[in-house]
Amino acid sequence: MSIMRIKISKIKIGKHSIRDTINEEHIKEIMESFKLDGQWNPIIVRQDNNGSYDLIAGHYRLQAAKELGWTEIEAISKDLEDIDADVLSLKTNIMHSEMSPTEKGKVINKIINDYGISQREIALKLGISQGQVSKLLTLALSLHKSVADALNFGEINYGVASIIGSLDLSLQQNFLKFIIERNITQPSMATSLKAMFLNTIIFTIGYQGKSLDDLIDILRENKINNLIDIRESGKSSNKPEFNTEILKREFKKINISYIHKPELGVIYQIRAPYIENYIDPKAFRGWYNWHLKEVDFNLSEFVKFLKTNGKCCLMCMEKFAKPNKTQKNYCHRDFLADIIINNENKDSLLHFEKRMDL
Repeated sequence: MSIMRIKISKIKIGKHSIRDTINEEHIKEIMESFKLDGQWNPIIVRQDNNGSYDLIAGHYRLQAAKELGWTEIEAISKDLEDIDADVLSLKTNIMHSEMSPTEKGKVINKIINDYGISQREIALKLGISQGQVSKLLTLALSLHKSVADALNFGEINYGVASIIGSLDLSLQQNFLKFIIERNITQPSMATSLKAMFLNTIIFTIGYQGKSLDDLIDILRENKINNLIDIRESGKSSNKPEFNTEILKREFKKINISYIHKPELGVIYQIRAPYIENYIDPKAFRGWYNWHLKEVDFNLSEFVKFLKTNGKCCLMCMEKFAKPNKTQKNYCHRDFLADIIINNENKDSLLHFEKRMDL
């Protein structure tokens, strides 16, 4: 395989050119190298039937030679099928690190679609793993432009970009801001942050009128990870299946964490007269706010726990959180859910966007 000199005017940058963007600084660097040392690395071309040449690899070198006013350039001519020409062009650029990950993924996707080959086949041709091909495709096809730009400019790395790319396109730009603000570089940390980012709803439920199986079905349907029992007492004389010990046992079987927080409940001396309408709702809410201060309730820590441990649901006895036709009174879980929603935290990631009463 000999090196020859060919006229630059005969070289076409056609269908095998795979670059989306041009790095002008890199061209200038090559020009300086050419001035000092000459051309030591030939470009690769393929001759066509008309005596011209298709450029396969060496786009930057060819451009640098043009800008220097060269009329000829050293080249190696290869007799290649179209697919092999495309693969060689991509492989050469990968070896020289002249392409961004998203550019590589776009070219791989084009080769797969143009020639009907599998990810495994293109991986073998490129000499990389099928897993790497899959990641490059994800980066190319699933990233919001802002995320792709952040990756290409080195603001985030390959692993973190893959985590962002697993989100719906409409969410990626906001999540990227959290990643950059926190200088996240480890994919494991990005994964944890992603779970918090997606955890935007605080759920509530009451077990009145439900069996334990009904409760479990509702929690499973809504993919709840943690049931937070906010009753002052963990015992129910009318519905013993909702006693604390039984709930612990049954929820352990189905991998839902059961947590009893009696300090967030309402004592009997307040609950009983409220139910009998001897205490009005405004006074009841005022008492509950006072009570949370008395028990040194740390709202920030509680919200952080809720955000970092998956979907959480606050449980009490009353069927409804708010009064309706069949229930005259508020349940205190309504107050607590409102407090959580209205929590003002400098870290916007520690904020629930809405509540859902199941």
